[in-house]
Amino acid sequence: MQIKIPRRLLPSQAQFLKSNARYKLFSGAYGAGKTKIGCIHVILECLQNPGSLWLVGTQTYPMLRDTVVRTFFEEIELYQKALEEAGIKESIIQEWNKTEMRVRFVNGSEVLFRSCEDPAKFKSLNLDGWYLDEAVEVSEGIFRMLQGRLRGTHTKKHRGLITTNPSGYSNWVYRYFIEKPIDDSLTIHSSTFNNIFLPPEYINDLKNSYDEDYARRYLHGEWGTFEGIIYKDFSHQRHIGEYHDHEFKYYIGGYDDGQRNPASLLVIGVDSDDRYYVVEEFYQAGLTSVDIVERVKEINKKYDMDTIYCDPSGLNTIMEMKRAGLPAKDADNAVLDGIKAVASMFKQDRLFIDVNCTNLLRELESYRWEKDKAGQNLTEKPLKLEDHAVDSLRYICFSHEKRGSFTVLEDIF
Repeated sequence: MQIKIPRRLLPSQAQFLKSNARYKLFSGAYGAGKTKIGCIHVILECLQNPGSLWLVGTQTYPMLRDTVVRTFFEEIELYQKALEEAGIKESIIQEWNKTEMRVRFVNGSEVLFRSCEDPAKFKSLNLDGWYLDEAVEVSEGIFRMLQGRLRGTHTKKHRGLITTNPSGYSNWVYRYFIEKPIDDSLTIHSSTFNNIFLPPEYINDLKNSYDEDYARRYLHGEWGTFEGIIYKDFSHQRHIGEYHDHEFKYYIGGYDDGQRNPASLLVIGVDSDDRYYVVEEFYQAGLTSVDIVERVKEINKKYDMDTIYCDPSGLNTIMEMKRAGLPAKDADNAVLDGIKAVASMFKQDRLFIDVNCTNLLRELESYRWEKDKAGQNLTEKPLKLEDHAVDSLRYICFSHEKRGSFTVLEDIF
């Protein structure tokens, strides 16, 4: 089934679509048209390869529902309108099963929309292609699993598509596609300024809202760390790995409260040398206290945490946790002393992060000191932005550190 793309593409989008690479990354800033070209690519693949099976995923269900699915059907409507204008009354979509989050095309191709919070959902799939949006928030383990799912029989060329905002150098997307690109891959870089369809006032609003660091990442689309980074001794080479098979004496947790903002839970395993390993994270916005407690209960069935050090401001959630029998306890919320504790652990190589804790890793590379009003000098206050997982980490390390398992370095900064 051949249909002309019913939309004018940007040069970067056209290059992404035209490439015959097996794996493709479209890395771009805000407004660069990332999700749009990802959805267009999936639709074309489904139309041109009858009977094919695709998976479209994001880290969380709300992001999937509110951004990707919405964009997908906006593009479907354009295709349908183009057919009608050509005098063809046939619908390209045979069925949209909202309950199962599954689209079936008239030629038998199917698209499954899935969140990446439960990788077990992907284990039995034989896919002709997959697409991950905002992939820096998805774990490396999901990417590896999806690589192994590309074994469908209804396409001549299997595809793995990725669109995302940039992140830090430790993120797996950077390592696999930019630092040392995997075989048969393509990387496209784009910025907000490359999108000629954006209204000037939109770009001006973003320029006026962001400092220099955020402008480099979210307007110019540059990868890397920020100026004034707080955890300078955090190292990708030394502190990131796969630790689920490690032996631990016990587990502890740290919880940062959030409902409109993300709620964040980290689980740390402590080994016989009193080294801390972050082995799992839960990170999601838009949940009620009841929802959060249910998720924490499920995670605790796996780890049986000794203590969960909680954001003291989240009184309602703490009370709900205690009622549910969870070992919740108010954390010590001394900010600078807590930051010193975390920084000391990185400096002494006593704190490690599992590669699948992508939200924590992302925040560690953007957590930085706030600048003064003139924007010239760094203050001793951390910038209150994207700090939910790092706050969870601070609660655990500082509150549990008082048991004397390591030394806080007073001159760490």
